[in-house]
Amino acid sequence: MKVFAHRGASGDYPENTILAFDKALALDVYGIELDVHKSKDGHLVVIHDEDIQRTFKGKGLVMDYTLSELKKFNCRKFEFIENLNCKIPTLREVFELIKNTDIILNIEAKTDLIHYDLEQDVIDLIKEYNFEEKVLISSFNHKCIKIFKELDNNLKYGALYDHEKNYAPEANVVEHAKKLGVYSINISRDLVTEEMVNLAHENGLKVFVYTVNTPIIMKKMIKYNVDGVFSDYPELMNEIIKEY
Repeated sequence: MKVFAHRGASGDYPENTILAFDKALALDVYGIELDVHKSKDGHLVVIHDEDIQRTFKGKGLVMDYTLSELKKFNCRKFEFIENLNCKIPTLREVFELIKNTDIILNIEAKTDLIHYDLEQDVIDLIKEYNFEEKVLISSFNHKCIKIFKELDNNLKYGALYDHEKNYAPEANVVEHAKKLGVYSINISRDLVTEEMVNLAHENGLKVFVYTVNTPIIMKKMIKYNVDGVFSDYPELMNEIIKEY
C-alpha cells in the first residue's frame, strides 16, 4: 500500500509548508500530497484554502495577493510563527526540495471554487524538472482534469470524489472515472467500499483514499485492498501496515 503524507507530515507540523514536507521526507512514505493555487502575479503557490486565514495570520483570497505579499504572512500555529520554513511555499520550492528523492508528488489543483487557469503552468514546471514520472495531478474539478489531459495526456491524473460535493454518486464513480480516462480514483474514506475497490481494479483503476488518520480506518483500508492512502500521520499508517 502506498502511503502519501497528506499536506506533508501535517499531523505534527503546519500543513503545506516546507517544514511539513521536509519532515515527511524523513519518513518511509511513497509520496507527498499538496494543494496548488495561483497568486495575483501568476506564481503557483502551495496552500489548501482559497482564503489564507485558517492557516496563516492574515485574511483574504490567495488570488488577491502577490507572491511577495503572501510570503509576509506568518503561520497561525503559535509554536511555528517565527519559523521561516512555515511560510506559504511555491510549487517550485517543493520541486527543489524533492528533486533528488524518489518521492511521488500528488498535486491537487484547487480549481473547484476558483479557476486559476493554472494547467499549462503546472505542466511547464513538471517538464522543466523532468518530473513526468514523479507526479500525479488530481482535482475535484473534472473539467480541469480534461483541460490537463488536452494539454498533456501522458501524465497521470486522479479524479477526486467527495459525497458532500456530489461529484459522482458512489455507484457511478468507477464508470465516471473510466470516461474521464484517469489513472486513479482519489476518494473520501466515507465513500469507498470494498466492492467499489474491486470494480475499480477490474477496470484498471487505482484507488487512493483520503484522509485516513485513525487505526480503525487504516485497518479497514488494508482490508479493502486500496492502492494507497493519504494520511496526516504516515508514520502511524506504516505501523499499522507492518502489523498486517
